[in-house]
Amino acid sequence: MRVPALVISFALALAQEYRTLPGTPTGWPELDRSYALVYEAEAPKAVLLLVPGLLGGSTNFALLAEHLRREAPWLEVWAWERRANGLEDRWGFLTQDPTAYYQGLPEPDLTPLRSWGLEVHLKDLDLAVESARKRAPVVLAGHSLGASLATLYAFRHEEKLKGLILLDGALQLQPLSREALEQGYVTPFGRFPGLEDLLQGRADPVFRLPFLSPKDLALAEAEAFLAAKRPLDPVPYGPYRATREARALLRVDDHYSLFPLFSVSAGRAWAREGLSLLGLLQGRVVLTARGPRSHVVEWRDTGEATDPRAFLRAFARPETGFSEWYFPYRLLLEVAGYPHVAPDLGPRPLPYPVLALGAGRGLVTRPEDFHLGEAFPQTPGWALVLPGLTHLDLLTERQGRTAQALLEYLAGRP
Repeated sequence: MRVPALVISFALALAQEYRTLPGTPTGWPELDRSYALVYEAEAPKAVLLLVPGLLGGSTNFALLAEHLRREAPWLEVWAWERRANGLEDRWGFLTQDPTAYYQGLPEPDLTPLRSWGLEVHLKDLDLAVESARKRAPVVLAGHSLGASLATLYAFRHEEKLKGLILLDGALQLQPLSREALEQGYVTPFGRFPGLEDLLQGRADPVFRLPFLSPKDLALAEAEAFLAAKRPLDPVPYGPYRATREARALLRVDDHYSLFPLFSVSAGRAWAREGLSLLGLLQGRVVLTARGPRSHVVEWRDTGEATDPRAFLRAFARPETGFSEWYFPYRLLLEVAGYPHVAPDLGPRPLPYPVLALGAGRGLVTRPEDFHLGEAFPQTPGWALVLPGLTHLDLLTERQGRTAQALLEYLAGRP
């Protein structure tokens, strides 16, 4: 379903290449692969292999990669994508109106997702690391849930890496009980099914959030894709009209977002504001934008952490995107209960320092919450928190603070 051959000239223009990587066999040869968006360097001294978080895709790292490559031409950057991205129908991005295409998005056969748990993804990641090592020594960096996956990989294959970086995420050192893993457990969002229900076909193999189904994610990407191409085109927005740019950014800006985890500090809608009833029902004060009927709601860059148009550019690749539409629920479940799935995985010292970078308004807001000494005993480590940033701002912020911290770590002097 991927279409890299059709957009090769586009990729070359951006000095990026979207690659298919080998994956561990699971019985679906056409899906037994992972992917990487590669920012190649000439004679690289190191490869930074970035692992996305929950629902994250390779272009989560596009702006960060641009900063890194500008400052360090010797560094090659690989933004990895898990195998579930192979289920995505990306053909809509080659049509004149991707939003119309994805309004009727049918779901593919989701059966393979039930087999894609922690072991499959660790083996896929190992194959990606081996591919990257052919270029230069590899430093592994994970964002959010990707930090947990990177940590588990380092527990098993620490000798294949030259460094480890955790970006606003840390492995839970008090994992799910075996009973919760197998039978399910209750959260503030409702009951999460366990492995028994999942493997018997009684539970959805896709991890879904309210208002964030695979179709919702595809449509959000399509809107951002069009906004990057034609930001000032007017489109309907409720009873009013807005530019494509404003409509796309209203969904993710932390001023308006219903889901703080997915918010980005990207400016403001230039219009009258009101309170979101849905946000109030969730117990949160969330603003919405309203404009006079005779005007179009526009977006203004107010100098916040993330440049709005640069952020939209991250969506402007037809063959890969910002989100993972079909995130395998089994992976989420087994990362949470990893000792019962892979008993060999557990805290251990590493032969290199660890960098942990948090966000002041993200998931890890205090350096001590990374628990580096517990996860990696007798291992040097640095834990820093960048104030004022949301979970995604850490990857998209315009000042380059994240890139600078990574480069200082790579140079051995945080």
